[in-house]
Amino acid sequence: MALYMLQAKYTSEAIRNIAESGSNREDAARAVIEQCGGKLIGMWGMLGQDYHIALVVEYDDLPSYLGTVITTVLGGAIADFKSIALYSSDDMVKASAVYKAHKAAYAPPSS
Repeated sequence: MALYMLQAKYTSEAIRNIAESGSNREDAARAVIEQCGGKLIGMWGMLGQDYHIALVVEYDDLPSYLGTVITTVLGGAIADFKSIALYSSDDMVKASAVYKAHKAAYAPPSS
């Protein structure tokens, strides 16, 4: 399972529609994420940032995550977004083992 953080910036029209309707966007996000094979870990609003919301999601594979992003971005309410792949401390331990096993395979350029 892979974790991703999606940061998204709403359009002005989307913010107005959310404010006027009182719509719970976490429920809407959860529905599309689950339909595309993912799991919503959490969704938060952010103040004073370039993006309005941050979602942490879990997927079995990258294409399913990307499909979710495409679905939501093309919906028209998202003006901009950023995806960040997340890793756990266990992932870093495993990466360290790969490094140790293969570090001799690479030599930096010499002067």
